[in-house]
Amino acid sequence: MDAERYLIALDTSRDHVLKTAADGGIVLAHAAAARMVGAWTLAPAPHDPARHLEVAHVQARSHLARLTTHDPSREVPAAMTNELFSRLTDASPAPITAPGGVSRYTYTPRKALRRVLDHALDHLNQIDQWLAWQHHGIVPTPTDGWVPSTVTLPDDRLPLAPADLDAWLWRVDEAARLVAQRAAGLTEAELDWLPPDGGWPLRRVLHHLARSERLYAAALDEALPDEDPPRRYEEACRRLGEVVRVATTRGEDASIVYAGLYGALAAPDEVLGLVLAIEGELLAGSR
Repeated sequence: MDAERYLIALDTSRDHVLKTAADGGIVLAHAAAARMVGAWTLAPAPHDPARHLEVAHVQARSHLARLTTHDPSREVPAAMTNELFSRLTDASPAPITAPGGVSRYTYTPRKALRRVLDHALDHLNQIDQWLAWQHHGIVPTPTDGWVPSTVTLPDDRLPLAPADLDAWLWRVDEAARLVAQRAAGLTEAELDWLPPDGGWPLRRVLHHLARSERLYAAALDEALPDEDPPRRYEEACRRLGEVVRVATTRGEDASIVYAGLYGALAAPDEVLGLVLAIEGELLAGSR
């Protein structure tokens, strides 16, 4: 990867993005999200998705264990936006050229725990349904009982006592263990089987689950500075720049992959190219 070339391009794009503050911070919010997605993706992950799940849970656990240090009623805005989610996950994504606003994800201590647990259970169920689909032609039954990160429930703002946290952590640990155990038993063919409807193969699902657990768990500890859109964006730029510099010192290593928040694997050049492309779309829409 030609790090210097990308760092110059990122700095140039940053300067243009910072000039859009007059729109109320809409472009800055989505650009900050894109930079953070780039930073998360460039953190190397084990090639084996089962091992990635184990490593991610160890990393997430240290953040989850600290949740009682945060204000239980305060909703902390995440870097990610729902508009960027659509841009990154739609089968035929439209450019994020003219967002009318920002649909934010927010987290409280209990909400972070809820999302980690619900997400693990949802994808544990998906493994079994995908295997039945692959081997027996049984079409999956949607399981949509969970509540997404865009919704904050009344219970999400309740106090979190140490005993409550311990009970949550036991459930989270058991769910994480079961998913990793199930993933370790999958064959290469099962991991890479493509659903007839164009859905994600299990390899992508599992890398997505691992990335997301770490994201949910660290949502409060690693939150961007509140309120001021330029400061949030500049901090996201700083974090991405640090990760890029570290990535340039890493040689070829077949044991690692760069997995995006939604499980897609990419080379570092592709990751940074996508960040620049998204910022270009945002700038084009702001003119």
